[in-house]
Amino acid sequence: MGFLYYLTPIVAIIFFVNCVSLAKKIQKGDENTANHTAWGALMFGYIVFSIMLFTSLN
Repeated sequence: MGFLYYLTPIVAIIFFVNCVSLAKKIQKGDENTANHTAWGALMFGYIVFSIMLFTSLN
């Protein structure tokens, strides 16, 4: 359970960087955004799951 305390903030940082990169690609009009969108969805799901797990354990 301790690894969640360290892994979740790292995933949140990567999620933020991914979202910024995705926004830049959309602004440029790049059509290839599927990879960034998929990774963003997976990371967001992990973050939400971690928050739910933390709140249910307390």
